[in-house]
Amino acid sequence: MFLSKSPSGIYYVYFTDEQGKRQKISTRQTLKTDALKFLQTFKTDASRTRCKRKTLLLSEYIGKFLSFAEGNFAQGTVGIYRSALAKLLSIAGDVPIVSLSPQHFDNYKVERLKTISPTTVNIELRTFRAALNTALRWELIERNPFSRLKFASVPETTPVFFSREDFQKLISFIREGWLREVVIFAVLTGMRRGEITNLRWEEVDLSRKLLTIQSNPTFKTKNGKRRTIPLNETALYILSARHGKNVSEYVFTLNNKKISEGWLTHAFKKAVYDVRLKDDRLHFHSLRHTFASWLVQDGVSIYAVKELLGHSDVKTTQVYSHLQGSELHREVNKIELKLN
Repeated sequence: MFLSKSPSGIYYVYFTDEQGKRQKISTRQTLKTDALKFLQTFKTDASRTRCKRKTLLLSEYIGKFLSFAEGNFAQGTVGIYRSALAKLLSIAGDVPIVSLSPQHFDNYKVERLKTISPTTVNIELRTFRAALNTALRWELIERNPFSRLKFASVPETTPVFFSREDFQKLISFIREGWLREVVIFAVLTGMRRGEITNLRWEEVDLSRKLLTIQSNPTFKTKNGKRRTIPLNETALYILSARHGKNVSEYVFTLNNKKISEGWLTHAFKKAVYDVRLKDDRLHFHSLRHTFASWLVQDGVSIYAVKELLGHSDVKTTQVYSHLQGSELHREVNKIELKLN
């Protein structure tokens, strides 16, 4: 580490970073005495930072990160982080986070592919990348070792959704009124399970036919984002019929109490199993896929569906684009060309 004066008269500090690369930083000083003071401060700060980075173990970082995640992400997202990071710790070992490398990423991928699907592996790998981006922002690492690596190859698949016939069969079979209403409401709005169970009356505007999905002290939306959902006439009817019938702050309840996500999943799976539908892959999130798929099949643009689902990137929504066949034919037929 040394000082050098540039042709402009400004002194720069030259140093070698943790990856062995030569770097420089401006002191913004033209007097050597002032530049030396900057150098001394920089040495002290760099020494402290490097010491902190070298000694922070993966287990320690996971603890810090999860504390942060619990206050900023949805409960389900925190659960994914907790589970995936625990697996990384078991495979990589309790190494200093500065020593994590692309090899750890590849080793993890190889080990996990022995027991789980490529799709699940990729979810976990993206989780690591996001967690280490936070470490990078906190200046605990110089660069994210998982930032530009190949994910597991995944065969192209389409989302599982209900046909209109199977959905009608399902809701005709369900006898529990609360479950039937939740299922219908889910397919009419595309809302996630947690968004429905945590929906409060204060977030519903019946006069404007809108509801708002937003975080609160006991519920975090996915990515912390707020969005507004328009209600069609059937969804509006369901809410209007329920309005004022119970004392709970929550819209959908069972015995005047909030419905737990776990119980909703259990009840729904049982109904799907009991009705003996052909596709046993159908689960509660399939109702969200059904909402999107039916809209696309009926000619709604991918970009409109993106907004309704609350996707940040249209690439996420394009998984439904294969259903656009008839709509695309209508679009290309708008080009008219007369042939002699």
